[in-house]
Amino acid sequence: MPIETWFPLAIYYEDLPDAIEHRSQLIDAVLKLEQSGGDARNYPEMAWTGDLHGVEQIHLDPNFHWIVEQVETHVATYLQELGVDLSQVELYIQRAWPIVSRSAQEVGAHCHNTAHVSAVYYIGVPDEAAGDPGSLVFFNDARVNEVSPGLGSENTNIMDAENDLNPLYAAYVPVEGRLVIFPAKQRHAVTMNETEEVRVSVSFDIVLTAKSQAAGVYEFLTPPPTQWKKFKL
Repeated sequence: MPIETWFPLAIYYEDLPDAIEHRSQLIDAVLKLEQSGGDARNYPEMAWTGDLHGVEQIHLDPNFHWIVEQVETHVATYLQELGVDLSQVELYIQRAWPIVSRSAQEVGAHCHNTAHVSAVYYIGVPDEAAGDPGSLVFFNDARVNEVSPGLGSENTNIMDAENDLNPLYAAYVPVEGRLVIFPAKQRHAVTMNETEEVRVSVSFDIVLTAKSQAAGVYEFLTPPPTQWKKFKL
């Protein structure tokens, strides 16, 4: 009596071989941006995220040139593995921002509705001996095997929480030098940094558009920005 599983969520990750060479420079660049990011706009238990503090264009900053190139290369690979014909699309980094998570800080559940693909790169991660540095958690909102809505809720004990056919979430422990890529629409969060050390990362949002010569695809992909006309208001 086999049970087959379909419709998987595809999460891509790669440990970048040159990570150690760029670690110190990237950490310094992120911490300088944090210091210049203005007054805190979140709660003390929330990690500092650049997108809430006007620091969300680091893909245009020369200090982040190396990781931008890595993101472009690996996002292209991810999309090809998903079956996307890259010759028919254009890819844009829409925004990119740093994250600094200190002790007892986390990032709440959210998704990136204005993008198509998201990526996170872990520049500096506390040693595992120091404790849990905070994991990237993907929530299983679709729950395709939940035969009765809400049956697997954390408020009940009707379903086995450890059953792999009905998981509430999938968690990725951060690894220094690792790049993780996933669909931007997937709801996710970052659990609490339970160490006394700082976790430093950068996030990217990527958008796909149709190429300018494409025909018959604009119902599914936005035309490239070169074809747009801004209102004269």
